[in-house]
Amino acid sequence: MLRDTRIAVMGAGLIGRRHAMHVAASADADLACVIDPSPVGQAAADEFGAPWAASLADASAHRPDGVIVATPNQMHMRNGLECVAAGLPALMEKPICDSVADAQRLVAAADAAGAPLLTGHHRRHNPLMQKAKEIIDGGAIGTPVAANAMFWICKPDDYFNVEWRREKGAGPVYLNLIHDVDT
Repeated sequence: MLRDTRIAVMGAGLIGRRHAMHVAASADADLACVIDPSPVGQAAADEFGAPWAASLADASAHRPDGVIVATPNQMHMRNGLECVAAGLPALMEKPICDSVADAQRLVAAADAAGAPLLTGHHRRHNPLMQKAKEIIDGGAIGTPVAANAMFWICKPDDYFNVEWRREKGAGPVYLNLIHDVDT
């Protein structure tokens, strides 16, 4: 009998909580724990019926098979390297790091350790985007020369009231435009 994949979610902010909610509701995965040193992290763990861990080292007691890293962008390098050192596959929220140099360092460390990393570019899985890719790959429109795909939504007024979202390595380009660049 196969057991469910045990996923830890690191970070209990807006996106981390969303990941924790989906993992907790999944029929194919168990929420191994919520990793966040703050009282918000402990409250999120309680809300989703999962254990709480203040750090990845503490999370090892809950035997995660992988980690979703949903911490502020500026922490991705450090948190990603922690996952690599622990030999845990990690889904890194976008951007993978807040600089190209850090991203290259993290990817090189993961490659050297054989630790899988994936960047959370979720719009790639949108049925409209998948259909567009299928049409392009199938040659139905010839050889594309240029493309422009933009997705516009209005963020709530309080979205940027979170301090880290206004610091270097965050802001609208790293948080939102990155999706359009990936598309």
